[in-house]
Amino acid sequence: VHGHTKSKRRRIITVVQRQAANVRERKRMFSLNEAFDELRRKVPTFAYEKRLSRIETLRLAIVYISFMTELLE
Repeated sequence: VHGHTKSKRRRIITVVQRQAANVRERKRMFSLNEAFDELRRKVPTFAYEKRLSRIETLRLAIVYISFMTELLE
């Protein structure tokens, strides 16, 4: 009678699977943080500035790349 009623079954995740997912997520975040730290070191900033946030780092990198590109043209 109902057109397309799909049952929404939630997947049961074991403790071991959850722990494994947590480990993967920690590794992912560590890798991401390392990449941002490296980018922060490459982008010129003033020494007295506070550590840039991720979004500030990305925005500054965009401006810096644009500036360097124009310099080469």
